[in-house]
Amino acid sequence: MDSVTTLQCQNLTCLSPNALTNRFCEKCGTPLVKRYLWMMGDWVRTYYHVGELIDNRYLVKQPQIVLDTKPAQAPQAPDEPPSWISLYLKLLPFHLHIPQVYGYIPSPDERLNMDIWLLEYGTIPLDETGELIYPELLPTLAEVWSQASDLRQIHWLWQMAKLWYPLQRKAVVSSLLNPSLTRVNNQLLQLLELSKDEATAPNLRDLGALWAGLMPTAAANIQDFLASLTQELESGDLDRPESLIAILDYALQHYGGGQERSYEIFTRTDTGPLREHNEDACYPPTNQAITLAHGQNPLAIVCDGIGGQEGGEIAAQLAIETLPREINRSATTDMEVYPDSHSLVLEQAIRVTNDLISQRNDQESRQDRQRMGTTLVMAFAQAQEMYAAHVGDSRIYWITAHSCHQVTVDDDLASREVKLGYLLYRDAIQYPNAGALVQALGMSSANNLHPTVQRLIIDQDCVFLLCSDGLSDYDRVEQYWDSEIVPLLRGEKNVTAVGESLLQLANQKNGHDNSTIALVYCRVVPAAEPVTPLVYAEAKERIIPDLNDQDFDHSGDTYPGEEVVTAIPTPPPASSSVSSRTSPPALTRVSPLVVVAIAVGVLGLLAAIAWQFLSRHPASNPSISPAPVTSPSPTTGTTPSAPVTSPTTGTTPSAPVTSPTPPNASPN
Repeated sequence: MDSVTTLQCQNLTCLSPNALTNRFCEKCGTPLVKRYLWMMGDWVRTYYHVGELIDNRYLVKQPQIVLDTKPAQAPQAPDEPPSWISLYLKLLPFHLHIPQVYGYIPSPDERLNMDIWLLEYGTIPLDETGELIYPELLPTLAEVWSQASDLRQIHWLWQMAKLWYPLQRKAVVSSLLNPSLTRVNNQLLQLLELSKDEATAPNLRDLGALWAGLMPTAAANIQDFLASLTQELESGDLDRPESLIAILDYALQHYGGGQERSYEIFTRTDTGPLREHNEDACYPPTNQAITLAHGQNPLAIVCDGIGGQEGGEIAAQLAIETLPREINRSATTDMEVYPDSHSLVLEQAIRVTNDLISQRNDQESRQDRQRMGTTLVMAFAQAQEMYAAHVGDSRIYWITAHSCHQVTVDDDLASREVKLGYLLYRDAIQYPNAGALVQALGMSSANNLHPTVQRLIIDQDCVFLLCSDGLSDYDRVEQYWDSEIVPLLRGEKNVTAVGESLLQLANQKNGHDNSTIALVYCRVVPAAEPVTPLVYAEAKERIIPDLNDQDFDHSGDTYPGEEVVTAIPTPPPASSSVSSRTSPPALTRVSPLVVVAIAVGVLGLLAAIAWQFLSRHPASNPSISPAPVTSPSPTTGTTPSAPVTSPTTGTTPSAPVTSPTPPNASPN
């Protein structure tokens, strides 16, 4: 079947069929996107065979793995996701580690539960011909563990520890203890699927036992440390996730000293061919590359202004002027004991900036649609860590020689519906107003603002791309990262040439909005002096006394890394920023009492955000490269009382508590 099956071009103005071996569209030259997806349920291994085309769209490439041959078309979605699928949706803030549900293939026989649910993981390792490097999408942690550096191994364990509490709350923490589900995608730890916990929930003793099995093949520099760590976990002496995270943070600081990092930053903004004014802004404000040696802390910012009568331009510029000043004058505490201190500094700087813009709005008596605001993405590096902050729908992408992952989750209505468990993401973005913002800097008091700050670990050469939606719309980064940005990592282009090429791409392929980019190129080399092995007792003595002075009551709020979604009324109808369906309902139904309560304080301001967003976005096609954020700031709010009604038609799948049963199961 492979020989006759074609791959559709994702360019919406082309959609031409291409040979599966092509890297670029024969007609328009657009890079072809190959989305390999995982089919949930072991039964599909025997029911569907390699080379078979399912639903006239999904080509079986390996057992349980399909290639979407029509990536420009929205996949099918149910009227209402079953509860076990909603778990994936609610874990959207962790999309760097948890797969997202791409779509589903309805059962060919309504009497049997043969629905096929498809999972996506962002970038999958492919060879030069576009074929899978690993026959099961990604290698297991055990397969690649012995080949990794000491810092990379600690990094993987740290990611598991960070996921422990959020997954425990959803009763799926046993996923981390299943060696066949714990996969590695370059620097990221990713789960192949989620596995429901049994009646007796796992604890950190179980995690210690799993890690003990990795100890014999661990890097020599960390074997003694890991032996002591696993012993304390298995004995129960180390029984709190936050203590485990803190000790691993200390180890990351220690082994991160075995590398030196230098940076190049390039920023540029362009009005675009269709706009008269440029409401974007960037920092550093220069068109030339800036080089920072080891020990210097790079800072890059991109803002996309919102507001009439040049208000957006003012708001974006205020943010660019205020944020660096606030960050530079804020003192941080001991990074070894409080590694999240920079996150707090960045969040506070964002709040101060927000209130300055909001006060400017009040002073100028700006109301409703005339209030100005701005989106924000910001990258700040400290030692082996990159802090990624955002508000709104501007984006940050993390690019290595073999992968591209979208770090941020848009603060828009589509993402809100996914986090509430109501809609699959690729279904949600089909609704009118799906791209309308739910928050931006300056629209109201910082008390109503919930910025996201994530902490990422750098252990290899990489590029962070910060951009406004003038570039990211219509999946342009997903299409062009490999051809346009990877040459920088291979030494074939310099950062200035890549930046200029990306802006030219934005104007030629999109062109509907201002476009702004910031490239933060990080080079990593071994330090002159290798680090000595870390003594576990030293780390524990340094960390645990400070932790014992802190209160870690998780009963009433969110764990760092998970976000509670604030429900707001859907904005008034406006011209769609994404392709619409016929007579779709509003994205979320909110009970009248909730609407009244919320509207008293925030309805006008939030509606202003949505109206201004829509007025500046005549076209948009947002996308996620799923694969989780590390630590968004907790937020609070009211949850809508009922899910939306999907505009799709067809059979509603049943809602089992486990994966779908084999095809020979009894009829429903």
